[in-house]
Amino acid sequence: MKILIWNIERLKADNQLILDKLNDYNADIIVITETNSAIKLGEEYSFVASKTLEKGFDGIKYKLGENRTTIWSKYKFGLQNKTYDNHTSVSVNIETPKGVLTVYGTIIGVFGGIGERFKSDLEKQLLDFENLSTENFVCIAGDLNVTFSGRAYPSHDARQKLTAAFEKLQLKNLTAEIENNVDHIVLSKTFIENTNVKIKTWNHDKKLSDHIAICITL
Repeated sequence: MKILIWNIERLKADNQLILDKLNDYNADIIVITETNSAIKLGEEYSFVASKTLEKGFDGIKYKLGENRTTIWSKYKFGLQNKTYDNHTSVSVNIETPKGVLTVYGTIIGVFGGIGERFKSDLEKQLLDFENLSTENFVCIAGDLNVTFSGRAYPSHDARQKLTAAFEKLQLKNLTAEIENNVDHIVLSKTFIENTNVKIKTWNHDKKLSDHIAICITL
């Protein structure tokens, strides 16, 4: 099973270049942030997306078709779950070969990891995490705007709050050791127990977007 995340920076690059990279990795579950409806994967994928953004929403000159988070999956979707902000976060149950996985795709802090907006987003999403079903496995994935190794961005407090929340929910941050990285894939420990995890990253030159992309293979 492959799970991939990537913030594509509001589709700065040509969408075909983005699609070519996504096709290269052929992941089963893909969470894309700062995305656009122009990104269309193959017929083998279904998707759920946060609300389309109107020009001027949150004071940003959004382009046609932009949205903040989309979850794509080759596996069958089940119930879609409510999030505190349907413009930013989206959550859905996915029927994987290992069992039902509740995927929560998100951006924490739509203006980055600074200011009151980040603090508000963080606190509200921590409450969302608490409300995720304990009957299913859980995956939290996307642009968390927090580093877990290397320089503490945006703060040690934000890092500690998320780390404590993951521990309470028995989740493991598989991407925590990637230094100076804010995009993460966090999974239930029971979902990955006795499983070999491989991590690949690309876009280190930041030519396609201002974030590296990450694909894990279980």
